[in-house]
Amino acid sequence: MNILGWSLLIACAGGCNLWAAAPKPAGRTQDQAAEKEADMTLVTHSAVQWLKVYPLPIYKERWNMELTVKSLGSDLPRVRSVFAKAGASLVDSDEVAAAGPLRKMSYRCSQKSARQALLDLRKIGSCREPVIRPIVEPVALSEVEGKISALEADRARHGVELSRMPAVSGLVEELLGHLRGVESALRKPEVEVLIHLTVGDRQ
Repeated sequence: MNILGWSLLIACAGGCNLWAAAPKPAGRTQDQAAEKEADMTLVTHSAVQWLKVYPLPIYKERWNMELTVKSLGSDLPRVRSVFAKAGASLVDSDEVAAAGPLRKMSYRCSQKSARQALLDLRKIGSCREPVIRPIVEPVALSEVEGKISALEADRARHGVELSRMPAVSGLVEELLGHLRGVESALRKPEVEVLIHLTVGDRQ
């Protein structure tokens, strides 16, 4: 190879070295990877609905019942006695304002008491099988417990800061009170149901 050929070969080799990408510092590469991972964590992290209000009391089922009696005037007191005997609580009623052959009322009680009430109502009149629907979106106990644990931990770690922010501290305490009430309701061993009863008159 002549001198010109060797010169071109050396120049090409030198140019390739100059154009080659310089290796990145190992520390910077690790930092960028950590930042990317942190960004992905923020993107994929599911937000907690801290201001979500859980309904109380918590019902597991809704029962729709229809009862036909001989006389509303004489049989309605007997219907009320059935639910009182079952330990049910009156939730709503249109007995006072209603006019006509129908009366509607709602009670809450345990599932066991609801079944006994159904048997006793059939001694008063004709009662169809109730239409029972489970609650569509049951409240998860683990969700409520997780919120309580997180709030209590933050309150313990930031007690000094919270003491300087009475409004925020009051909000935390109010939210904890609500969540503890929901937790207590969810821990009840019995299944509580909501009964919607329609009473009709044969006459």
